[in-house]
Amino acid sequence: METVRDNLRFSLDSFSEAGVSCEFVLSPSTLLPYLTASGDEDPAGAPNLVTSLRGRLDLNLAGKRLILKGTFAVKTEMICARCLSTFIGKVGDAIDEVVELGGRGAGQAPEDPEGFITVKDGLFDLAPLLAELFWLSWPVRALCRPDCAGICPGCGANLNDGPCLCSGASATRH
Repeated sequence: METVRDNLRFSLDSFSEAGVSCEFVLSPSTLLPYLTASGDEDPAGAPNLVTSLRGRLDLNLAGKRLILKGTFAVKTEMICARCLSTFIGKVGDAIDEVVELGGRGAGQAPEDPEGFITVKDGLFDLAPLLAELFWLSWPVRALCRPDCAGICPGCGANLNDGPCLCSGASATRH
């Protein structure tokens, strides 16, 4: 199994009946443009990736459909939903997708581009799909730790650092 670095472009010519298997490593600088709507290098609100996105992919062709199975993971900066502290969390998931390939020969892109990968000159890029899977795996409520005490509603002190002395905390503490 080969390791692909900073490039998830594949050639249709490289597929055999057994498909293609690879491990991949996408650096933060390579992945960041795919994680933003406009493709800017460093827009506000973009995730701060701490490690490269790493994973494994098994790709198989079935007519004009590409079947993807594998996993991915990356460490990124997050903000705790309870205490508002910044922490390093992991985003990752299993990959189990079937997408349509378009643009092969006389093939045309479907009206709805969702679930569709464009093939140009026999090549297609899976980085945009990995970026979408990254966002779909982002936690709804990221917590710095399972027992995070949050912040005091009275003074805003981080209760993970210990109790505060304001009256707002005593009204809400157990």
